[in-house]
Amino acid sequence: MKKNSCFGALYKFELKKLLRNKVTVVTFLILFAYSLIQGEFEVRGNIDPQILSEYDRINYRTLDDELLGEWYAVTDEYGTLTDDKNVAYDSLKDWIVDIRGDKVISDGISADELYAMRLEVIDEAYSESYLDEEEIRYWKEMEEQTEEPVIWHDSVVASGIQNGISNTMIMMLFLLGIGLASGFSVETQRKTDPMIRSCINGEKELYFAKILAGMTFCLVSVSVLLSAFLIYVSAAWGISGMDISEITLYPFTQMGLTVGQVSLILIVLTVLGCMLLSAFSLFVSEVTRNGVATMGILFGSYFLLFAAGVSIPMKMKTLSKWISLLPSIQVSPRLVYEYRLFKIGGHFFRSYQVAGVMYALLSVIFIAVGFILYRRYEIKSN
Repeated sequence: MKKNSCFGALYKFELKKLLRNKVTVVTFLILFAYSLIQGEFEVRGNIDPQILSEYDRINYRTLDDELLGEWYAVTDEYGTLTDDKNVAYDSLKDWIVDIRGDKVISDGISADELYAMRLEVIDEAYSESYLDEEEIRYWKEMEEQTEEPVIWHDSVVASGIQNGISNTMIMMLFLLGIGLASGFSVETQRKTDPMIRSCINGEKELYFAKILAGMTFCLVSVSVLLSAFLIYVSAAWGISGMDISEITLYPFTQMGLTVGQVSLILIVLTVLGCMLLSAFSLFVSEVTRNGVATMGILFGSYFLLFAAGVSIPMKMKTLSKWISLLPSIQVSPRLVYEYRLFKIGGHFFRSYQVAGVMYALLSVIFIAVGFILYRRYEIKSN
């Protein structure tokens, strides 16, 4: 008898199962609302909107001796404004203090001295990251391409955008943990797996229908959450400053990227990282056949790897830098401070470049291994 494939029907059915799960839908709606909320308060929570408009007075100015002199003239020895009328200059304080590393900054150093201090801090970061000579040479070459003096722009909206994008990863962790935990376990828990597996489409077609439905749910969800956040921020605050160097947010970066480019990298990493989480969720659901266990393993693994990534000393260079590629650590604006490189085929690659490819490969591996286990699964209920 000829076997008839019903993959399309199975895919639609599995997708409907996800969308009809009330807990999943409620969780998504809550996270959607939170995306809009953080679109407001990732910016408003850091600064009053009226002050933000005042910052425009010095945006797109060159951070040279003239601008530094103006800043020194309106601040005290701790960098605090002496007159609220000059609030525009307050946007410079955190950037200067990051480089100076002290509280008393009234000695009026020049712009050249400030930039020299920046390089001294970067050299210390090389040492703390245990870079070899080739890696240091790579970053020195990148530094030569850095435009100095810096063109200034306040970081309020830009940092809000980047932090909001990276927050989406945690949001999706909860959504995927709830939505996909029962992907393969529900039939076992309901003891309907013998009947399903005996059908002509109960193995390969059903497996990949579940995988595709789960991946579709993940891709659409993360796209909607990111879009809601970015559209809200753009409408409420605008996107001025995305063409400025990332140095205005993180003074020690040497990646030569603009704020907009880093934001785009974070979006790509977030989407690929969420796809990896969905593949892992479905894989664990297939292995454990238990929804609660799947959620526990997913959440536990995510936060355990985060703890490992921040706890493993950098002198264990290979282990620590590979773990740092995982979404729980890599999907953060501070990826611009990762100086450790990956040498593959005689060429150096930055952490975010390797991370994106790794997420895609791991997703394929989890799906492939899951299929092998699915085919070998022994039905124990009747």
